[in-house]
Amino acid sequence: MIKSILDFGAKSDGSNSASSIQACIDEVSAAGGGTVVIPAGEFIAGPFLIKNKVNLYLEEGSTLKAAGNYEDYPEELMIDKITNGEVNEFVLPRRAWIMAYQAKSIKITGPGTLDGNAESFIDKHGDVIHSMKAPVGGRSQYLERPFTIFLIDCPSVVLRDFTISNPAFWALRLSGCDNLNIFGIKIMTDMKVPNADGIDIDRCENVVISNCHFETADDCISIKSCSGTEIYGDTKNIKVEKCFFRTASGAITLGTESAGDIEDFYLSDCVVKDSHRGFAVRAREGGVIKNVIFKDSTLETHAYSPDWWGHGEALHVTAASWDHPEGTTDGNPERLLEGTVENITFENLKVTTEGAILVWSPRKGLIKDVEFKNLEVIMASDEKWDPRIDLRPNGYQDFIKEPHQPLTFINATDIRVNNVQIGFNSNNPKIFNRNSRIENIEDYQESNLKIN
Repeated sequence: MIKSILDFGAKSDGSNSASSIQACIDEVSAAGGGTVVIPAGEFIAGPFLIKNKVNLYLEEGSTLKAAGNYEDYPEELMIDKITNGEVNEFVLPRRAWIMAYQAKSIKITGPGTLDGNAESFIDKHGDVIHSMKAPVGGRSQYLERPFTIFLIDCPSVVLRDFTISNPAFWALRLSGCDNLNIFGIKIMTDMKVPNADGIDIDRCENVVISNCHFETADDCISIKSCSGTEIYGDTKNIKVEKCFFRTASGAITLGTESAGDIEDFYLSDCVVKDSHRGFAVRAREGGVIKNVIFKDSTLETHAYSPDWWGHGEALHVTAASWDHPEGTTDGNPERLLEGTVENITFENLKVTTEGAILVWSPRKGLIKDVEFKNLEVIMASDEKWDPRIDLRPNGYQDFIKEPHQPLTFINATDIRVNNVQIGFNSNNPKIFNRNSRIENIEDYQESNLKIN
């Protein structure tokens, strides 16, 4: 079955077409599945749900734009209501624009655009980061803005060929969704919108992300295991290949929200350009991140404002607790727990970076078995920001404020450096120290390391 939203009264006149879109989806799904067509033109809609076996197809020239007022997101369509309380997160938004819950074999495809309408949620435009709106009487802006797309407990999802522009928060979040195929999509954000991630994979298994293009203010791809979705198990078997990344934060981040385990991640044949951070493993909240490979890629990273986490480092491995484990936390007990890391490989990478190659934890026992193999590294700086090593989020310390060294390895076990060449394009001692800092590393192995 193929149905157009025009058949159900949708209009490209600035009115809210959510009810028309939902009616079209409901009919197609009830008939056993098929395609819901968003035709050429611009349509505005509040939140709606995709249901079983529906392909939301965006025609060439079509733009579906999120409603920009908080009152357009009714209480009955909050995430906790949609999931009957199954997902009710204290630290993340309750709103989403395009949603699905326990819907099987759904798709979003086609060459059109989904516009998250971030501009409507900006309170004040900033020089390096915007301040965002929250509804009157609501929680902070961080906790109120809608996810652009949030799919929950949906097996066998296909996302292909469309563009997400201007997300007001995370552009695409998938929680508890196994067997995902994401191909050829483009995510383009306002580069000053905080928390404007590209794709967030949370407690999913068997995911392939390929041939995608990301230009995002926050992490392009973030692999998570959030505390509020533990019912869906761990995050396993994620593959990323042939993607382009540009970001004011991290191209790839594994962890931060990692209350559960993240394992078996593989990335290859990717390009990182003009970004704040490249490939990062950040274990926090008690989870284990293990069996990770980054290979056959090129990275160019440089420092942005300290309003964004990071400082130009291309390769980053840390394990700690979000808040100090002997302290208190604001209703998030998982943030007192330390994460751990094991079996991480960086191989066959060409890197231009402002920051050190970093392995750090507050004590031994949290990081083991990390290898850097066949790397060509140039350390370069435009000297716009004072040097720092950014460890956030971290209950022990936020920064190490010192010139960047080629290698900064502190408190870890079994670290291997094989066939790594590091050169410099600056002799400024305020920015770079050519001597590596290797402290409290048990079983450190080095072969053919050249620092010029």
